[in-house]
Amino acid sequence: MRLHTLLRGRSFAVAGFRSQANNCQRLLRRTLRRLKSTTSAPSGVVEEQIMQPVRTNANLHMARWLYGCCGMVFGMVALGGITRLTGSGLSMVEWKPTGILPPTTKEGWEEEFNKYKSFPEYQKHNDELSLAEFKWIWFMEWGHRMAGRATGMVFGIPLLYFGMRGMIPKRLAPRMAGLLLLGGSQGLIGWWMVRSGLNDKERFGGEGRVSPYRLAAHLSMAFILYTALFNTAIGLSTAHKVANMSPSARLYAQALIEKVPASLRIGSVGLASLVGLTAFSGAFVAGNHAGMVYDEFPTMGGKLLPDDIVNPFLEPKWRNIFEHDTMVQWNHRVLAMTTLGAVTSMYLASLRLPLPSNARVASHLMMAMSTVQVSLGISTLLLHVPVPLASAHQMGSLTLLTLSLWFAHTLRPLAPVSVASAARTAATATSGRTSAALLLAAGGASTAATKFFGESDPDVQSANDDEKELERS
Repeated sequence: MRLHTLLRGRSFAVAGFRSQANNCQRLLRRTLRRLKSTTSAPSGVVEEQIMQPVRTNANLHMARWLYGCCGMVFGMVALGGITRLTGSGLSMVEWKPTGILPPTTKEGWEEEFNKYKSFPEYQKHNDELSLAEFKWIWFMEWGHRMAGRATGMVFGIPLLYFGMRGMIPKRLAPRMAGLLLLGGSQGLIGWWMVRSGLNDKERFGGEGRVSPYRLAAHLSMAFILYTALFNTAIGLSTAHKVANMSPSARLYAQALIEKVPASLRIGSVGLASLVGLTAFSGAFVAGNHAGMVYDEFPTMGGKLLPDDIVNPFLEPKWRNIFEHDTMVQWNHRVLAMTTLGAVTSMYLASLRLPLPSNARVASHLMMAMSTVQVSLGISTLLLHVPVPLASAHQMGSLTLLTLSLWFAHTLRPLAPVSVASAARTAATATSGRTSAALLLAAGGASTAATKFFGESDPDVQSANDDEKELERS
């Protein structure tokens, strides 16, 4: 019975779309005939300019550029994770905004090595490190820093170009400035984190390591930067796609999205936030080396809640959440399994709804990736944190965040096509009648037709009735 009702509802929606599309086409043909008689444009020019899709090439170019920046940040997070896992992060004991070139002579390398020897990281942990081994960890940290500078150039130089060409919308200008500031500050935050491991007064824990708070800040800022870049890029690419859709296709897509329950739309945003929170807790696992304790699953010391989950010597007690390795690992486990449960629930709920095709694909991939991510985390734990698995687990968190952001974006209502943007694509768009036709071509069929022909026109009334009926369905 439920399946019959669902199929009947979808059939009615499709019929409504077809009726609305037919009215759009009929009204558009009438508008074109009037335009022929009221403009001096050559025959065929008006039809070509109005029927041609609106091409917002600036949005497309900027979207591709920002997607490229996302890829650079993704690679930076991967390289940073490997640098941390291999103990290479403290090999460079100086920081310059412009960077430095690697030594080219043996004497230069020995001088750099002697600088490293004067710090606690070598004295307490790496006192048997050879010069050849030092070169390897030095190049790891140097590559990470230089990749960060390259990412800044990949973002900053095109940003200057787009700005000088006037291709950046005013509404995006503050966001672009914020992205530039956020990316530039990452170098300072990274050095602030490294300093906590070079200074004995700032070194964290009995074994000595960088502050987990600073490490979490550095990694979280990278995730925030990636999220902002991705959301901006997908917004621009979607705007380009919507502007080039036919009116009937846009109406169909919008109606599908409007039928998505508000709970699912809000839940998708909450799910993306939960994925980010879980990744944030993972930064404290890394900062406290908490993956090295309790290499078993699902229990910890044979219990779901280990006996030593609270360190009585840590004051105040809330520090256990961020500094005690047992509680830090337990928190990450709970958040990871909660995320898996939330993704599964969201996925099952989405199966019962007529979602747009891109939302359907995003939900499938999100479900698959969450399963892979939990499997990677458990394997990393059981195998005592091998570098390849631990790095894959970190990148899996960013991949899952990407998919959750994509899924949430596919459920957002389509932004209306700008009439001003549409008008710029037509060389003869100078009269009120042409503007009405452009409104019609952009998808606002009933609105444009009402302004052009009047509310009493039979075709206008039919279009409005179909639109109201479609909304009620």
